[in-house]
Amino acid sequence: MNIKKLRCFRAVVIHGSLVAAASVMNLSQPATSRLISTLEDELKMKLFKREKRRLVLTPEGKEFYREAEKILANLDDLPRIVQEIKDGETRTLRIVALARLANSLVSPALARFVQEHPEQRFSVDVRGHRDIEQWVAGRHYDIAVALTKPCNHPSVIQRPFFDTDAMVMVPKGHPLESLDAVTPDQMAEHDIIALAPGLRPRFQMEEIFHSSGIELNCKIETTSSVMACQMVVEGLGVTIIDRLAAMAMDQNRFSLRPLNPRYRLQFVLLFPPGFEETAAITSLVQCLQAQVIASLGDHATTPGSPTGEY
Repeated sequence: MNIKKLRCFRAVVIHGSLVAAASVMNLSQPATSRLISTLEDELKMKLFKREKRRLVLTPEGKEFYREAEKILANLDDLPRIVQEIKDGETRTLRIVALARLANSLVSPALARFVQEHPEQRFSVDVRGHRDIEQWVAGRHYDIAVALTKPCNHPSVIQRPFFDTDAMVMVPKGHPLESLDAVTPDQMAEHDIIALAPGLRPRFQMEEIFHSSGIELNCKIETTSSVMACQMVVEGLGVTIIDRLAAMAMDQNRFSLRPLNPRYRLQFVLLFPPGFEETAAITSLVQCLQAQVIASLGDHATTPGSPTGEY
C-alpha cells in the first residue's frame, strides 16, 4: 500500500466525490478512480457507497479512515519536525485533552507552564473520549489528559492524575437545587441529559443508576460533556459532571449538588508507547497538578509526586 492511495482516499472522504478529489490531487478522474479501486482490492474491503451522487463511507470505510488519518497526520507533521531539527529548535510539545478539561484546566495550566518555559513550543488538540487513547497509542501526542481508568489500549502508558466526586449539575431555580445531595431516583423524576451510548461518561452514569437500582432514562443525549453542561445552563435538564468541567460555564446559571451515594471520577495522564520523560513534560505535569489543586482544593486527590503513582 502506498501513501498516494491513502491521500487519494482521504481526499474523496473530505470532498465527497472523485471529481473533487481528482482536482485536489491534481489527477484525472480515471486515475483517481483507479487508486480507490486498487486500494479496495488490496484491502479486500468496500470503502465507499454511492448516495445521491456523493460517495459516502461504508461502516468498514469509516473505521479504516480513522486509522488512515492517524498515519497521514503523522506524515503531514514530518516537514515541521525536520525543520525544527535543522534549526536546532526545541521540539514542539504535543498535548491533547478532553473538551471538558480544556478551558478550566489545560489552558490555565499552560499559562503557568509558559512562565517557566517561555521558549517552549507546544500544540494543543481537543478530542473526545473515543479517540484519545488511539491517537496517543499512535504517538501523535506526547501527553493526554483523559478520563479513563483503566486504559483500554495495552501500549499506552497511564499515570494517575487526580480524582474527584461526581456532581449533579442543575439549572438555577431547579427543584433539585434545594437538596443537600441528590440521589439517582430523585434525578429520574426530571429531564436527564446524558452522553451518548458507548462513551465513557455514559458508562459511568449507567453504573451510578444501576447501583441504585434505577433505570437510566435520558431525555437528551449528546456526544459532548461541554454541550451537556451548556444545556443544563439553558434549563434543558440535569446531568452528572465533575467540578472542573462545570467551571467553564457561567457560575450564576447553575448549581452543583453532591451525588448520593458518592461516586468518584478518576482522571489520568496518558503517554505514548516508548515514552521518555523530558524536563518540559515533567514541568507540564507539575503545572497541571498545581492547577487542579488551585481550582479544586480539598475536592481533589492527587498523586504524592508529579510523576509518581498513588
